[in-house]
Amino acid sequence: MLDCSAVSGDIEIRPARDRADYDACVSLQRAAWGLADLEITSAIQLLATVHAGGLLLVAEDPDRGIVGFSYAFAALREGEPHLHSDMLAVHPDLQARGLGARLKWAQREEALRRGLRLVTWTFDPMQARNASLNLHRLGATAAQFLPDFYGTTTSALHHGRPTDRLLARWELDRRRVRDRAAHAPAPPSAPPAAPRVNEVRWPEHQPVTGEPRLDLDAPELVLEIPSDWDSLCRAAPELASGWQTTVGAAFLAYLGRGYVAVDFLPVGTGARRGGLYVLRKA
Repeated sequence: MLDCSAVSGDIEIRPARDRADYDACVSLQRAAWGLADLEITSAIQLLATVHAGGLLLVAEDPDRGIVGFSYAFAALREGEPHLHSDMLAVHPDLQARGLGARLKWAQREEALRRGLRLVTWTFDPMQARNASLNLHRLGATAAQFLPDFYGTTTSALHHGRPTDRLLARWELDRRRVRDRAAHAPAPPSAPPAAPRVNEVRWPEHQPVTGEPRLDLDAPELVLEIPSDWDSLCRAAPELASGWQTTVGAAFLAYLGRGYVAVDFLPVGTGARRGGLYVLRKA
């Protein structure tokens, strides 16, 4: 286990340079996601895609070596050249310290230096911390829902469940992204009266979601998810299944009708916390 007390505050974000950097990223995939070797992206594959125009940035601590990385490959969809950010990993002992955001901002700088204006990636819509980073802190948006995108994986983080994903679109030169890059505070994104797609109750210690309302037509809507998806999956698998079904149905319906997920906000207090996706008509 990494000794966090010995990790320097002077962590450098830089491009991968040699085979040792690439091998360290393979080890971090195991540490961060617990994947079987068959599902790990190899050093050879990382090298090949970076040589072909991809980008591998590493976070290096002067005492402990590589403690995080971001990996993107060159992409072309609908005639638009961009980077698709396939992996962002931080050692489990260093998560929730802002290192993931630093890696993303460095990724943006390098993409802009290359003349690119777009980075995309997928993320689990049930993971509140990822949603907050992607939509609120970075200013990305999501307009496409991908049901069971990867199928069943070997990662314990996926709990054997369908790997539903949202496709994040990070338009690097948009005003909202430039403001966040300059550390400007994000403005309030949803009025308190925005209609709720799902109602949440707390009969005991775990949140329960009602059936999604799929007939709403307001300019802005909010969709709630639990604050700690992993704990819910472990403690109440049947409740978790209901949550995933509700959230998936809501995203399929509303993104399919032109709504876009534009922000993610905290809701509730204490143990009864959750997060709200803000859905806005395009």
